[in-house]
Amino acid sequence: MSVPRVQKNENAHTHVLVAYVADLELEVDRLRKHYQFLQQEAREATKRIHTLCSSTESQPDGLASRLTEIEQITSHLAAVLQDLREQTGYHPAHDQVVAIAVRPLIEQVFRWQQRVLSAPDVALRLELNCEHIEWFPARFRHIVDSLLSNALKFRDGRKGETRVTVGLRAIDCDYELRVADNGMGMPSDEQDEMTEVFHRSAPARAAGLGVGLNVVKMLLEQSGGTLTAHSDNGQGTTFVAVLPRYDVDDFLT
Repeated sequence: MSVPRVQKNENAHTHVLVAYVADLELEVDRLRKHYQFLQQEAREATKRIHTLCSSTESQPDGLASRLTEIEQITSHLAAVLQDLREQTGYHPAHDQVVAIAVRPLIEQVFRWQQRVLSAPDVALRLELNCEHIEWFPARFRHIVDSLLSNALKFRDGRKGETRVTVGLRAIDCDYELRVADNGMGMPSDEQDEMTEVFHRSAPARAAGLGVGLNVVKMLLEQSGGTLTAHSDNGQGTTFVAVLPRYDVDDFLT
């Protein structure tokens, strides 16, 4: 029995709408975290500069060192603002396939997650067989952001080197994005649940942690891709996202 054309169209529209709503939810959550972090950084920088200026008035000695410290504070704040700058089109409202320069995007997202999660010592390794992909920029950034956030959140500081490896390669009609860490991993009794629903260890909205890997999984599936995971307790976790390859012309409507 064939499915009526009207029902097929409705299913297609629902399919697109669900992915778009999920994109927006991730975007709202990401912007909220950006605002909260920037607000905190600006407050602390202002307080520190005010303290240094006050001490300069009462204690003229050491003026040069205080000015150097103020310069360091402002440089740090400028670097935070630079990491918040985004290219035009990296918003879910621009649901358009474009050519994405992968390396600078991953490096920027990684630096941002290092700041948010206070993980400056984690090393990033890139194994990119392709430097550009043609995909949905906002959606790709959300996927990278969530996978890197998960890797840094469950890092294991007891290990000599804490690292995250991001690999990307073109395979057949897809791109394979692989994010692997050497963090805490997950015990075997929790792996099945993680594989099924990519549940969060903390409540989804606790401390602005985001909406979870389950939404990333859904976004990939709505885009025609997949997300799988493998984790060993104490040995880290590897996520593999398969993204269908598109041509820019496919979505130039």
